[in-house]
Amino acid sequence: MRKKSVTKSSSGFTLLELLISVSLIAVLVLILSMSVRTGLRAYSRGKEINERLIVVSAIEGLLGRQLRAVVRKDGSDLKDFSEFHGEESEVSFVTTHVPLGSQAGGLFKVVYRFDERGKKFIYAQKVITRPEDLKEALPDKIDPEDKEDLTEQGWGVSIVNGIDSLVFTYHDTSQSTSQDESAPEDWQDGWNKKGKVPEAVAMGLAFSDDGEEPATTWRIFYTDPFILVSAE
Repeated sequence: MRKKSVTKSSSGFTLLELLISVSLIAVLVLILSMSVRTGLRAYSRGKEINERLIVVSAIEGLLGRQLRAVVRKDGSDLKDFSEFHGEESEVSFVTTHVPLGSQAGGLFKVVYRFDERGKKFIYAQKVITRPEDLKEALPDKIDPEDKEDLTEQGWGVSIVNGIDSLVFTYHDTSQSTSQDESAPEDWQDGWNKKGKVPEAVAMGLAFSDDGEEPATTWRIFYTDPFILVSAE
C-alpha cells in the first residue's frame, strides 16, 4: 500500500515580520501621543487665554465704573473726601462705586497696584467714613498671607497673578491740546495735583506669551460720567 505524504504549512510569523509589526505599532503610538500632547497644549493655551480675557474684562469694567464715580473736590458736598493720586504702577482715589455683591455702601478708597517684582496685580478697597481715614495707606508690600490682617484693618484685597506688566498714565486738560492727539503711552506717568482729577486715565496691560516680548494693550477710561468710552 502506498503511503501518502502530508506537508503542513507553517501558520506563524517570521522574526522579520514581527519586527516590522512592532516598529509600525511604535510609530503609530508615537504619532498618537504627539497628537494628544498637541491637543492638550492647545486646550491649556485656550483656557489660559480665556482666563486672561476674563481677568482683563473684570479689571477694565471695575476701573471704568469707579473712575466715573470718583469723588471730586469742586462742586461736591463730599469735597473733604476728595483724593486722587496716580503713579506709573499705582492709582488710588475715592469713589462711590464698588464691585457688585459688596455688602458695604458709601464712600470707598480704592487702590489699583502692580507689583512688578511679583508680577501680580493688587486691588484693594476700604470704607471711608471720615476725612481722617484717607491717611490710612495700603502697605507697600502685600502677600497673600497678609490678607487676613488687612481685613481686620478694614481693607478688602484681591490679588491676580501672571501679569507681565501694567502701567498707568494720566491726561491733563490744562496742558496744550497737543496731548489730546498723543498716544496714551505718551501721557503723564504721574498725577499728584491736589484737588484735581485727570480727565482720563490710561492703563497699559501685557501678559507674557511663551517667552516672547509681550505686547502692551492700552485702554482709556474717562472720569466724566457722561463719556462711556473705553478704547485702545
